[in-house]
Amino acid sequence: MKTLVVDDEVFNCKLLQTILKDYGECSVAMDGDSAIKLFEEALKSQTPYDLVCLDIMMPEKDGYEVLRAMRSLEHSQVPSAKESRIIMITALEEQENKTKAFYESCDGYLIKPVERKLLIEVLNKMNLISGH
Repeated sequence: MKTLVVDDEVFNCKLLQTILKDYGECSVAMDGDSAIKLFEEALKSQTPYDLVCLDIMMPEKDGYEVLRAMRSLEHSQVPSAKESRIIMITALEEQENKTKAFYESCDGYLIKPVERKLLIEVLNKMNLISGH
């Protein structure tokens, strides 16, 4: 599984990398622009990300803007069945954020700090991993 972790906080990146390293390659972007660039490069090289863990609250471009940019890139380059699975991650447990995230076409939603067990459950449900 090829994963992109997008978060402006080093601790959150390290936590997700630690959890995800057993499942494959894990890249990190500390801001929205870097994330979009890595995402686009992966699409162009025909090695798209299977999973993107995307923080909602970031400076410059927030997670919603990044999500829209990623989905736009995908719509122009890959069939919908091959789209990356995108999990929005936030410190705020508000229904409004969750509703907006799913409206913007994310595939999952987790609250920080991310718990390994919950992330693994989500990945299993998305058929990205099995039996873990």
